Amino acid sequence: MEILRFRTAVYLLFGYVIANWTELTDEQKLRYRSCYCGLCRRIKANFTSASRISLNYDMTFLLLLLNSLYEPPETAGETRCAAHWARPHADWYSDVTDYCAAVNVALACYNALDDWNDDRSLPRLALSRALRPGALSLERTCPRQAGAITSCLRELSALEASGKPDPDAACNCFGALMGEIFVWKDDRWAPTLRACGQALGRFVYMLDAVCDLERDRARGRYNPLSGLAASGRGVRDFQDDLAVLIGESTAAFEKLPLVQDAGLLRNILYSGVWTRYEQALAKESKKKEGSL
Repeated sequence: MEILRFRTAVYLLFGYVIANWTELTDEQKLRYRSCYCGLCRRIKANFTSASRISLNYDMTFLLLLLNSLYEPPETAGETRCAAHWARPHADWYSDVTDYCAAVNVALACYNALDDWNDDRSLPRLALSRALRPGALSLERTCPRQAGAITSCLRELSALEASGKPDPDAACNCFGALMGEIFVWKDDRWAPTLRACGQALGRFVYMLDAVCDLERDRARGRYNPLSGLAASGRGVRDFQDDLAVLIGESTAAFEKLPLVQDAGLLRNILYSGVWTRYEQALAKESKKKEGSL
């Protein structure tokens, strides 16, 4: 596996594509948790127990989406783990779970390699080696997706290394990465899934830049929106841009013939993805109030 020297944290995806927990029914909460736990279980079964450190709710969205579209057989059960040791908890998995498990671990592996290349962090090097089986598995079984990840991250690295704030190029690049991850199979649904993933990727990249703008400026770090922020634009001023991007993703999403978990998926795409933005808005408003 080639060691990449990209600066962009692959984890910029993680923490944004989540559910609005307060708006879920009890049945949806159970379905969401058991999907997450099934993903954790398959990461351990297919790779290593240590690989579960890469587990996140964002990949759970992709799992729910593909599982709803293709409706593969599911294996349900109950298990105990270190996080839920008091009593057994429900989980389920399918063939889609195994695909998402490999993508999940591969992305985390590339992120750890990035940290090692940039900072020579020995713990991150050790983590990348622990996660290596997942990355190798994706390269072997899904070369298109693995190739897209490495090529897009290489392009992002070049954009960031140039120091030139180009939000369109950066967002489109990460969108291309996400688009390929969303396409599990090259079939009739591939164009729609790719369009959904590309728009969601662009949304996430811009949202990450918006939420980190002030901190990046304070630390002198690259941010693709720094040029726009220099003209006085704040968090609230990017809301319309973000709405357009997530609108493109939901438009593609609504073209898919989804029945199972459709309500849960809509909760994530229409509400949950705005959680971090609303937190950033609240932080900005509080800061302005404090300066008065």
